[in-house]
Amino acid sequence: MNADKLLSRIRFFVPESYAADWDNSGVQIFGAKTEVRKVALALDPDPARMDECLAWGADLVLTHHPLYFKPQAPSVPGPYMDMLRRFLAAGSWLYAAHTSLDCRPAGPAFWLGRALNLADCASIEPCRSFPVREVFFQAPSRFTEREARPLAEIEGIHALSQSATGEVRVVAEQSALPEVFEQFRAVFAAKPIEYYVRNLDTPAVTVGFGQVGELPKPMPFDDFAQLLETLLFQNQPAMPATSGQGAVAWTECGPRPATVRRVAYCTGSGGSLIPAAFAAGADVFICGDVKHHAAMDSPGLVLDVGHFLLEEEMVRLFSLELQKDFGREVEVRFFPGMSPFRFRLLA
Repeated sequence: MNADKLLSRIRFFVPESYAADWDNSGVQIFGAKTEVRKVALALDPDPARMDECLAWGADLVLTHHPLYFKPQAPSVPGPYMDMLRRFLAAGSWLYAAHTSLDCRPAGPAFWLGRALNLADCASIEPCRSFPVREVFFQAPSRFTEREARPLAEIEGIHALSQSATGEVRVVAEQSALPEVFEQFRAVFAAKPIEYYVRNLDTPAVTVGFGQVGELPKPMPFDDFAQLLETLLFQNQPAMPATSGQGAVAWTECGPRPATVRRVAYCTGSGGSLIPAAFAAGADVFICGDVKHHAAMDSPGLVLDVGHFLLEEEMVRLFSLELQKDFGREVEVRFFPGMSPFRFRLLA
């Protein structure tokens, strides 16, 4: 697949406009390869994992965590320079889907909510809204049903119609517009296409961090803890099978409830969301990277399962989604990582 087309498909799933202002989601290293046949996914751009991806022959590597947050000059030795050398020598691309993946509505970042069958879900911290776009195309000729079907099947299309004069009206989410334009160009080839776009006040796509929702029925805390342990450590394909290689424990802080009805969680770091999670009525909040003072002040039970655990499974699921979208044209492979933390059990 052409590299530009492949990047366009990735951006359809994780629009860079979803990313937080402080983040660096997007191309990290511009590749020399114009055709992409192999895409590797990994949580971190660490040297060992990137060496595995490039040895496999990856033309593009997609990581969750960025290589850098602020632009750096290649002027001093270190990990950043080493990574540049690896990718420039291979001619491969490095792309990061960081908070653009964390915030994607109903995306793989929210796998735990689906595993727990949470209902009436909402973001813990909504951060921005994107208006749906209404696009009017003055098509050179009428659409046939065969030509219109691919447009109607695009994810993010809310409405599609054509007037008697040939004008085509498409109501679509912003992330779907590049594919809409591509479909029009494919149908009408070199013929000029006139169009105009306007924003609609409603509906709008709201993105945010974390999620809170209701369990199918309240559970005693011990039963909930056993269920969560099964989902996180026993039934999760992304977890390493070898003892000692992964995070197989969590830490708790805050008062423990007798029963759990409303659950909040966040992939990666989540300590800053503790007040918002319990303000949303959560009985328990699952996240990573909780600091001392946040733990001391927590109004409810927080389960710190580590930064690695929820995000590793998120990236694995994203790799499956991309493979389904790319089909046989591109091979996609997930490269499992390893939590940097280990636990020592004292006798």
